Amino acid sequence: MSSVGSFVEPFLRIYQIMEVIGRYGMLIALVIGVIGWFYASDDARSMTRYRGMVVGGAGGFVAIVALDVIYDVFVFILGTQFLPAGWPYGAVSGSHAASLSQLATALSLALEALGLAIFVTGLTWWAFGTRDSLADARGRRGIVIGLTLVGASIGGNVFSTLAWIVL
Repeated sequence: MSSVGSFVEPFLRIYQIMEVIGRYGMLIALVIGVIGWFYASDDARSMTRYRGMVVGGAGGFVAIVALDVIYDVFVFILGTQFLPAGWPYGAVSGSHAASLSQLATALSLALEALGLAIFVTGLTWWAFGTRDSLADARGRRGIVIGLTLVGASIGGNVFSTLAWIVL
């Protein structure tokens, strides 16, 4: 592997695209839901559908922002303020161990970016889907898979930090 940046860059670009689509998708769902909710006062079924879009759009937007904040807090705690200078590249001696450390860092960043992209996509599907629809099922599955990948990324960072402290 030539560098961590060249490995991680495509995943970060995918995440950036999906985050923009997700944020605007949530805002569009929120606006359409609010407008539809006020104008669909005669039909209870339509009113319920638009209310679901309002709740899904608002909840999804808050979840995207909250997940970014939570991940930034973990990065701050596990980042340069907590770890020695040069982490992870300069913290491990030996070229083989350093390359493994770089690979672990690259995989962790790729998991984080891919997990967030899948999470945002799942939120968007969920916000626009009706209850028990195919979009709702795909959205829920995407949310769970995305959060699992982000959790694996954070867990990998915590594990490598604790391994460095112990060793």
